[in-house]
Amino acid sequence: MNGKIDCIFMISIILNAVAFLVACFLIFHYQAQIKSKFNGLFANAEKEKIEKLAKSMNQEVFDPLYGKYEGGDSVIKVAFVGNSISLHGIAENIGWDHKSGMAASSIDNDYVHKLAKKISLNKKVTVEFAVINVAAFERNFESFEKKALEKIKDFSADYVVFQLGENVSVESVLTKRDLFVGKYIDFINEFKNSVKIVCLPFWHDKDKNDAITEVALKTNSFIVDLSHLGAVGLDLRNYANSEKDYQHPGVGKHPGDFGMENISNNLYSVFNVLIK
Repeated sequence: MNGKIDCIFMISIILNAVAFLVACFLIFHYQAQIKSKFNGLFANAEKEKIEKLAKSMNQEVFDPLYGKYEGGDSVIKVAFVGNSISLHGIAENIGWDHKSGMAASSIDNDYVHKLAKKISLNKKVTVEFAVINVAAFERNFESFEKKALEKIKDFSADYVVFQLGENVSVESVLTKRDLFVGKYIDFINEFKNSVKIVCLPFWHDKDKNDAITEVALKTNSFIVDLSHLGAVGLDLRNYANSEKDYQHPGVGKHPGDFGMENISNNLYSVFNVLIK
């Protein structure tokens, strides 16, 4: 009897050992897919969290902010059409105490001012610029009133940077993709006489990237990918909460000074070629 029990016990050990080895082999063989699946689940949870936090931003209607950097006799005009990353007014309810691109430590450190200054210094030109927050388009692209663009269109920019997409819900892109693409194309085509530069959103989302890439192609726009900067787990220094403990976590998920510098560098790579 004991011999039979010992035999069963040994068989059990052998089967468990084989199962363990098979599991190890499968994990090793499919580790990339497993890691990708895990990262995808984590990234989706983070995207939903950021999307929820971002809803408390951009609650006001902002007029364009204008600026100028003297650098030479030649003058170029650049318009920035974006959301809170481009410009956000003081919002005490979320602990945001100055007017600039969120979440730069000062207006001079947001990507708009960094980029305009960089172009002026490196290209020896005077840069006149205007920036406006049109997050209302992202959240209500189906019914957005184009009259909100009149002031920025009247600026008659040579170049227009479109920094949009972060506040478009993932659900909208999945369920109303064609409508979003069509409305964004119409939006960009309002700036007929300008060179157009379209950004992929700072917070990475594959479906948004695909849709906005299609928009850029159909509007003959240059495209600048910012999504690698805000992608979860790559370089957390791009987030403002790596530099300061903000009262509102949504503010901290915006690019800080380090992230703003990287945004300006990515955009400058295009201007560096366009401006001789």
